[in-house]
Amino acid sequence: MKCPSCGEQTAEGKFCTNCGAELRQEEQYESVAEPITSASSADQNPNETVEKLKTTGSNFGHFFVTLVKSPSEAKKANGSDMSSGIITFALFSLLIALSYHLILSTIQMGFFMQISFLDSFILPFIIFTILYLLIAGLTFAGAKLSVQAVTFPDVIAKYGAYLVPFLLLFTSGILFWLIGLSALAGLILFISILGSLLIAPTFILMEQEPIGFDRIYVLIGLYIIILLVSGLFIQSFMDSMLGSFMNTMFNSGF
Repeated sequence: MKCPSCGEQTAEGKFCTNCGAELRQEEQYESVAEPITSASSADQNPNETVEKLKTTGSNFGHFFVTLVKSPSEAKKANGSDMSSGIITFALFSLLIALSYHLILSTIQMGFFMQISFLDSFILPFIIFTILYLLIAGLTFAGAKLSVQAVTFPDVIAKYGAYLVPFLLLFTSGILFWLIGLSALAGLILFISILGSLLIAPTFILMEQEPIGFDRIYVLIGLYIIILLVSGLFIQSFMDSMLGSFMNTMFNSGF
């Protein structure tokens, strides 16, 4: 090899046999290894994505099973459980959309009408997912008014955790409806929806002693805002569905 100091040819080693200068072999090997490392990390990106998905799924499984066994453990949820909380929002919205789709399918069969899958399933799923995220934001605002030590990811995780028992209750309501117990199913579904909208945020705000505004006033204000927002969401959704029904009737009639 060639010595970088004197330019003379020398045997491989740590020092030049001609001038005694140090041969920088390690730097040469390091620069050659960099592109190989970059290429290997690029090749591993898909695997990393799969591993992240597996980890998220495993965390949610532990999150869900723990809360099914002991719902009071929801108070221990924190920002590291945010992804599990969001998954719970999505699952609850999915069940609501599914039940709505089943009910509409029954009505359509009775009146010989056709409503698109977008209107009967996709739209309710999106609306309720957004609604639950909005309620989490309103709950976080209430926590800040009462000066509680929580972050927004904490509130999302806690809200998702407190939704788990109401999610199970809603599932049982669907099962009762499928076996023909409509009155009991309606009551259970109503309680589960009311719990997800009002009771779960209450549990979050009752975890810590307030320093700012009194919790009673914060909760009253929160209830009013949540009911107004939920009413607006549901009204706009029902207006859209009513419009679809009317269009279908007129199109089939003429």
